[in-house]
Amino acid sequence: MILGKCPYCKGNVHAIKSSANGKKVNLYSCENAKKEYDDSEQFVFTADSTCTFRVYSNVFLRWNKRSFSKYEMKKLLEDEQIIVRLHGRAGTKEYFKYVITDKEYGVSILWDEEVEEKLISS
Repeated sequence: MILGKCPYCKGNVHAIKSSANGKKVNLYSCENAKKEYDDSEQFVFTADSTCTFRVYSNVFLRWNKRSFSKYEMKKLLEDEQIIVRLHGRAGTKEYFKYVITDKEYGVSILWDEEVEEKLISS
């Protein structure tokens, strides 16, 4: 399933079923970000890989009770930033933060940016 265009190379970003730490997750990956296992069993980008944009759907589970959805990734690729709902320790406080694409990590939370209340309800 194609979710949109890569923010860095304009290749197609696909949603791929994958696994991380033994759990089934979605991998949102640019078609030009190819990985394989090398001789030391490390997962590395291939020699013909021209992009590094990859995001696992469980990227926010540390602060969220659910995975980063295909819809959210599609919206992020279209709008360049989205608002996500996060939770404090043990699910205590709920708060909202902006998420943007990040060259090194795939996506980043803008911790210092406050989300205006009117943007949350729209």
